[in-house]
Amino acid sequence: MTLLGENRRGAVRAKNCDGFSIIEVLASFFLIVIALTGLLALYTHSVATMMLMQDLLIAKQKAREALESIYTARNTNQLSFDMIRNVSDDGIFLDGFQPLRKPNPTDGSGDGLIGTADDGPIESLTLPGADGLMGSGDDEVRVLSSFEREIKIDPLLYADNTVNPDVRKVRVSIRYSNSLGGQHTFEVESYISRFR
Repeated sequence: MTLLGENRRGAVRAKNCDGFSIIEVLASFFLIVIALTGLLALYTHSVATMMLMQDLLIAKQKAREALESIYTARNTNQLSFDMIRNVSDDGIFLDGFQPLRKPNPTDGSGDGLIGTADDGPIESLTLPGADGLMGSGDDEVRVLSSFEREIKIDPLLYADNTVNPDVRKVRVSIRYSNSLGGQHTFEVESYISRFR
């Protein structure tokens, strides 16, 4: 009787030690593949978001530069207040979206202002290379050909719809395309007056 009882325990023990079935292995493999695919998608999204943030930072800086150049030209009397308009309104700032170009210097070859007819080549940006140091030989030069800028200058109206002759609204828009095929626009808006 004891021999038969031990055989039964041994049979039970052997049945529990058989291991995993092929279906259990395939199911766990399938779950691991789904988890790794999700992590890869998250990593790809994080890299794309980082690139978008870099482009947004560039757009913010270029919009502010354009606005500051208009204020500086007014404050230094380089421009009269009547010249601070779009070309379609007898001013000097180009209408519509234009490529992001460098201003020509004020050494006689240009007016030094952003967004006018005498602008130079498309701007480029120098970024540190793999070592993170500027000027170490591995710097990356990025041409900003995917960026466009629009400077729109509108008259400011009084409540009775007459034009205020002393204040104008200036809106600088930077439109850029990203590596994922999307297009984004950053705008900064301010007012400029005849008086400093």
